[in-house]
Amino acid sequence: MFAELKCKTNFSFLRGASHPEELIHRASEIGLTAVAITDRDGVYAIPKAYQAIQNYPHLKLIVGADLSLENHPRLTLLAQNRKAYGLLCRILTASHADRPKGEPLLSLGQFYKLLTLPGNDGLVALPEEQSHFEQLKELFQSRLFIPLSRFKDGFDKERTERAKNISKTYDCKIVATNDVHYHAQNRRQLQDVFTSIREGQPLRQTGFKLFSNAERYLKSPGQMRLLFSDLPEAVSNSLLISESCTFSPAELRYRYPSEWIPEGHTGQSYLEELAWEGASRRYPSGVPPEVEKQLIHELAVIHQLQFADYFLTIYEIVEFANQRKILCQGRGSAANSVVCYCLGITAIDPVRMNLLFERFISVERNEPPDIDVDFEHERREEVIQHIYEIYGRERAAMVSAVVTYRSRSAFREISKAFGVKVGTLSSKAIEKEFETFSASSGIPDCRKWVETLSEEMAGFPRHLSIHSGGFTLSADPIIEIVPVEAARMEGRTIIQWDKYDLDILGLLKVDILSLGMLSALRKTLDAVGMELYQIPPEDLSTYKMIQKADTVGTFQVESRAQMSMLGRLQPRNFYDLVIEVAIVRPGPIVGQMVHPYLRRRQGLEKVEYDHPKLKNILSKTLGIPLFQEQVMKIAIELAGFTPGEADHLRRAIGAWRSSGSIEAIGKKLKEGLLKSGLSESFCEHIFQQIKGFAQYGFPESHAASFALLAYASCYLKCHYPAEFTCAVMNSQPMGFYASHTLVDDAKRHGITVYPIDPNRSDLDCRIEKNGIRLGWKVVKGLAKKEADEILAKRPFQSLGDFLSRTHLRRKMLYRLAMGDVFKGFGLDQRQALWKILEFQAQADEPQTSLFSEKSFESSDDHRFKNLDPYEAIREDYETFNLSARGHPMEGLRKRISLPKITTFHAKRSPPNTWITISGLLLIRQRPSTANGVTFGTLEDEHGFLDMILWPDVSEKFKETFLYNCFLIVSGQIQRDRQSVSLLVQSMRPIWKYSKKEDISFMIEPHQYF
Repeated sequence: MFAELKCKTNFSFLRGASHPEELIHRASEIGLTAVAITDRDGVYAIPKAYQAIQNYPHLKLIVGADLSLENHPRLTLLAQNRKAYGLLCRILTASHADRPKGEPLLSLGQFYKLLTLPGNDGLVALPEEQSHFEQLKELFQSRLFIPLSRFKDGFDKERTERAKNISKTYDCKIVATNDVHYHAQNRRQLQDVFTSIREGQPLRQTGFKLFSNAERYLKSPGQMRLLFSDLPEAVSNSLLISESCTFSPAELRYRYPSEWIPEGHTGQSYLEELAWEGASRRYPSGVPPEVEKQLIHELAVIHQLQFADYFLTIYEIVEFANQRKILCQGRGSAANSVVCYCLGITAIDPVRMNLLFERFISVERNEPPDIDVDFEHERREEVIQHIYEIYGRERAAMVSAVVTYRSRSAFREISKAFGVKVGTLSSKAIEKEFETFSASSGIPDCRKWVETLSEEMAGFPRHLSIHSGGFTLSADPIIEIVPVEAARMEGRTIIQWDKYDLDILGLLKVDILSLGMLSALRKTLDAVGMELYQIPPEDLSTYKMIQKADTVGTFQVESRAQMSMLGRLQPRNFYDLVIEVAIVRPGPIVGQMVHPYLRRRQGLEKVEYDHPKLKNILSKTLGIPLFQEQVMKIAIELAGFTPGEADHLRRAIGAWRSSGSIEAIGKKLKEGLLKSGLSESFCEHIFQQIKGFAQYGFPESHAASFALLAYASCYLKCHYPAEFTCAVMNSQPMGFYASHTLVDDAKRHGITVYPIDPNRSDLDCRIEKNGIRLGWKVVKGLAKKEADEILAKRPFQSLGDFLSRTHLRRKMLYRLAMGDVFKGFGLDQRQALWKILEFQAQADEPQTSLFSEKSFESSDDHRFKNLDPYEAIREDYETFNLSARGHPMEGLRKRISLPKITTFHAKRSPPNTWITISGLLLIRQRPSTANGVTFGTLEDEHGFLDMILWPDVSEKFKETFLYNCFLIVSGQIQRDRQSVSLLVQSMRPIWKYSKKEDISFMIEPHQYF
């Protein structure tokens, strides 16, 4: 029998060449009694190894790490018990603290000091040669072992003699290990590639940095006994260490912070008090009986699973945001909980919407809940720093995200290791590069080698990134549960595990997410003096606007696909909006649910239910299962599933493509549905539907949470269009459209957009005379310190005054001049640019004093030809990425002869009308759909027109579509209720259409045109 005590996984980045799961499976397969995962400077792979080992009860997982020490060889530490593991995490945290990302290092002084903390008597040390054995023996006593490996490289005898001498000198036992870097010998090539990548050298130049052979793989007990036949005690000592290491990751449990719970309360009693108080506020006319029943049920489940502190922690964070007037809202499955609703975490009444609580928490599942809360994207940092401040860096850290190699990035890296630089070459060029390399290197089939290794490498961890908002919080030091290290982003610290690892170990997290629309909503509400809850529900004018797909700048319903669906679905109430948000997703489309739903909604298909119970479950969606909760309810009501089993079904469907785990539970679903009297054809049909969409499908609660914000944004756009557009522009980057589309849309709604003015514009855009005054932040490349200087030194009397008292870069001054910023000083673009050049020319002459500011006053100097409308708009885009003076198509129509039909006429044309129209290609859908259909959106000064390109048309005009902005398009009008599109038959660039000789202005249009 044998236990391998030194194993590196692929989480020893660019060193280990096997997944932790592969090592565990192989260890069981060859009959090891235990395997120690000892990655470099971390316990990154432990959760995945722990999950894998559940399938092998005879195999023990030992937790350890390989530590980087300053001026000392590496040291492997193994945790014997929970306290020792906590100390190991502290040591690893200290090694990453105040160090560059990816370069952990611990001084010997720090290390010795940390070993005085509790848990030091439970750490086993396996030092490398040349270590400070005298000090290590004093610190670890009988827990110091001398690891000995035999790699059949010609140096085994020397290694053995040195190990024996050290063992004798310091009275330490020798233990056999293979210093494992991969589970099987055939991974040696990939490990060599990692060495090449790590060292930044081609394989041919890596030399002695590569391992000499493929011996660092998991060996069986028989192999190890044979290898150490002269030292059998070295093999048996591995079992001695293994038996002393009793720690298991199953022991990891942390308590959520609770120090702010009032005296005399437990977490559960305080949660119940807050929940009932919140219910009274949510239902001022009295808590309905069904809400009371659901609240009692949920609180009982929370008590049983001991999650009260978790809910209270989220409540505290949301309360902080409310006190700071930071708009926030919970979403996702948390919106299925009436407790979350009463606490003010979510804004959707789950009882009124008949949402399924077990989609959120289930006793049978016994897994921690996952509450996602969105905050204003510009103020989320305040919330994050509050969490760090109140709980401390030792008790709060963000969750990591593991960035993995994809097939393409793996192919590129491995090619580089072989010496073939593929970069961004085309397929033909790559093939030629490999042919040339094979001929010169004498390595046949080089590309085949690279492709094979790329397949192995795909999915390997590349580095740790930071999760978008996941936080772990603990009443106890988090650094005794998992090591914490600095993220690349300043002010962030992350744990070494990702959210999936936390799920494996049953540890809780909270997601502090950001949403740009919340920033825009708050700014709009502040401008009009409202609160979010004061927005009236079911406003008729708002729904009329939505039905016309007049939703540029709003939330969730502004994309090309959503606008098209709005015209067909014609939402009339809030639940229609919930369906609208959810239906334009890959899930319902893949599950072929969209068209049946629309046909039933339009009365073209009869709504039928194969079972009476289905009517209660699917009536809101006309018999079509659009939401995950509906799938679960069908399983519970008609297939005899428990709520926990129904959630397992949802998860199995979600993992269907990768794991095939759907088949077993799917069989049970079909059997249950058949027993309820449903036909076999129906059972198969519904199974195929849910299998097709659930991987991408929205929970109903999530759709409802987003629909609430969609409605709020639409209401504000409808009733306060100037304030709303101004707020959205001030909240950029966010949303679906660039600022120039927002500006053009505002002008189409009769809103005046005032240009940048040195004396009137603030940093942000602002409301002025019921219009929008553009702010300095829209100027391309303008540094904030330059904008602040302008604001601090205004008012300016003239251009000369402006130039004399500000210190903007030359390039920026030229840009402002051509953007017509100095129009208020009586100068057009070219005049302003000339004056700036004169000023700078004289300023560059040290012997010449600056001439009088009077020379900058407006003059009758008309030496320069005025820019035509198109040129002026183009220069605006060069300066601001938008134009307050007009749409590019307006300028083009004045410059060249174009088809007279506009989007205004097109949208009012009867079906099948043949039209030719010109416009700016605003949106290209890439890649095309699975059927080869491509979509695009054409824009002019009057609005948008969607385009449909069938595969033959798309292929014929591929170059034109991809590489031109201004197009002439011909085709037939297609109409589905209020949704209008153009079925394209031909297209060409506008510059080819023009009959003018001078068309050079069209050859290289601005990137935003």
